[in-house]
Amino acid sequence: MEQLKPALEFLKKYGFWIAVGIILLGSVGVWFKVTGDLVAESDRRASAIRGDVSQVKSVRAEVPEHPNSLSHEEMEKMIENREDQVLDAWSTVFEKQKDILVWPEKELTSELLDHYRDKIPIESYISFPILDEEKIPTALLQQYRYYIANVLPDIAKIAKAEWTAKFDTSNSSAMGGMSGMGGMSGMMDDMGGRMMSGAMGNGLSDISISGVKKGPLVRWSNGAQSELVSELFPWASRRPNELEIYYSQENLWILRQLLAIIADVNDEAQQPFEAQIREINKLSMGRKVRFIAGKLASPGIGGMGMGMGMDEMGMGMGMGMDDMGMDMGMDMGMDMGMGMGMEGGMSEIDPADNRYVDPDHQQITGSQLRSAFESDSPTDAPLKVAKRVPVMMSVVIDQRAIPELLAACGSAPLMVQVVQTRILGGPGAASRSSGMDGDMGMDMDMGMGMDRGMGMGGPSMGTPSTGSELFPLDVTVEVYGLIHIYNPPQKDKLGVDQITSETVIDGETMAEKVENEKAANNVAAPDSALPAPGTNPAGEPPVAPATDPSQPPATVPPGTEPSPANGENPGQPGAVPVQPGAEASEPLAAS
Repeated sequence: MEQLKPALEFLKKYGFWIAVGIILLGSVGVWFKVTGDLVAESDRRASAIRGDVSQVKSVRAEVPEHPNSLSHEEMEKMIENREDQVLDAWSTVFEKQKDILVWPEKELTSELLDHYRDKIPIESYISFPILDEEKIPTALLQQYRYYIANVLPDIAKIAKAEWTAKFDTSNSSAMGGMSGMGGMSGMMDDMGGRMMSGAMGNGLSDISISGVKKGPLVRWSNGAQSELVSELFPWASRRPNELEIYYSQENLWILRQLLAIIADVNDEAQQPFEAQIREINKLSMGRKVRFIAGKLASPGIGGMGMGMGMDEMGMGMGMGMDDMGMDMGMDMGMDMGMGMGMEGGMSEIDPADNRYVDPDHQQITGSQLRSAFESDSPTDAPLKVAKRVPVMMSVVIDQRAIPELLAACGSAPLMVQVVQTRILGGPGAASRSSGMDGDMGMDMDMGMGMDRGMGMGGPSMGTPSTGSELFPLDVTVEVYGLIHIYNPPQKDKLGVDQITSETVIDGETMAEKVENEKAANNVAAPDSALPAPGTNPAGEPPVAPATDPSQPPATVPPGTEPSPANGENPGQPGAVPVQPGAEASEPLAAS
């Protein structure tokens, strides 16, 4: 026992530190053992994953299609079913269109109609330049020219308007037949007619004994009509060629539809004061229509006296002058070239150039259109399905009827896909603010402005005024849209088998399209999961807290009243709470 005392004394003195050292060494040993095992297990599993990935890659390289034959067969059935649905829809709209795009059998001979009937698209049957075997007798070309000149008055009656313009402007536009001269000569004819009517009885002969104003339901100035003729029928002073006949007939179909839309909005109106649309400022289609965004005008700015406000003139100049050189060159080339090319003066210009647009609303040439019809590439599928004709209509309308106008465009048999709508000022606003369009702004709405006394106020030359003093809700509205002329369904021409993830259609690859659709679905999904207003997350209505009947009812401080319940004044926000420390008379700043 005496021998152990030194040892016990030593342990008693240094035992704690000895124990700490032992525990520390043990812990380090255990840590090295555990971490070594974890690293080994991690390396083993990572190696296994890398092996599986390389194995999958090798299988993908050897088997390009889905290894599950059943899944592959079912997916092919779904794709084929979707293709059939698209083809059925395409066939439906094409067959419906055939009942609208009808050639006039009573006015034209069957010999002429046989050259165009069922030839859609015409670019696949008549090439450019026109080959000798594709040409038709001169007498038939002249026959169609006479038909156009005689049918325009009847077409104007669709909208209960009156046609007063001359079709052949060769005598009055002796300056080379430039586009826009027809509008200028029509404006002068319109001015002369107004002056003559003012001299003959101060316009009182236009009022019947019952006090009802005589004349058309919808005003359509001679200048606007002459401009339309020069735009749609640049060959009016000569004989058209085979392609121009088809495009002119297509213009007539579209013109009928635009006037039918106006008639639909006016419904059963019999007098101008009953009409929703009282005046046609401009109708345009094809290469002169530009989908260019405008800019907001400052409120309260008056007109310039020629039917054009300062901001609107600036917008028209800014949007039109940039393209004026191109438009003027195209107009002069189209009118003069097509008129003189057959006489050996200038080379002919393809009438299909810039007449149609692609899905991005960019104009395309006739050669691009023809190459798309011959191509089997899926990137050309949108052009092979339908030709997109840009259209524009500027009208003076009661602003309360603008939704009816847009609805009529969307429900028309030859539907107008509205792309842009511009609401300008009153009847004196510029109908030409969309650009000069090669006419150098010569009419500047003078056909309409002269009727209103050059915008200087008051009735003009004895004609009853239709200005804002009579119809204060009238505004000038410009509607820009697309009309689709569908081609015959041809599934084999769409190049469906060539589509890959890198195929670009409508400006984006198919992979991007899928990702965008997924993103859109992910964004829309949370909204459907939100609880209904007035319920807790479980979908149950909130339970009002119990109140003590012995306590007086709580008073609500002024300015903190809750919003009214549904049925009292739905959709209206409640009063803004008064901030602590704010003066009662101090208004709160709007956020």
